[in-house]
Amino acid sequence: MKSKITMLFIAFAFTLSTSFANDGHTEVPSAINHNFSSHFVGAKNISWNKVGGLYQANFEIDGANLFAFFSSDAHFIGVMHNILSDRLPLLLQADLKTNYQGYWITNLCEYAMHHEPGYRITLENADQKIILKSDNLSDWQLLETINKD
Repeated sequence: MKSKITMLFIAFAFTLSTSFANDGHTEVPSAINHNFSSHFVGAKNISWNKVGGLYQANFEIDGANLFAFFSSDAHFIGVMHNILSDRLPLLLQADLKTNYQGYWITNLCEYAMHHEPGYRITLENADQKIILKSDNLSDWQLLETINKD
């Protein structure tokens, strides 16, 4: 489970860095297409990328932009979408206000794997960029700190 979450984070990071470089015309095995169609009935504007060994579908449902991830053997890994900070659980919002004053949010997403929700956030200030995640909906765990030059 932990390796799947890590793989999902890696895939999402690649998504952010390659979304404008890829034309969305990745060859997708029929088993993955079938699995996608059964999970996301009514999806529109579907494009595919291969990211870090996973197949990633970018699509819209009911006006929301989503990212779904599938393994090469067509297993559904999870789904992710960007959210606004006011959509975070109250305990996570409070933790940010208490422990990360002076930082601003540059990326925030909600993900679900095996029907378990989680959040990933990137915060920045003038000196640092930090990446946090929460799987317990009450506090954040530090994933990475990047010092700016």
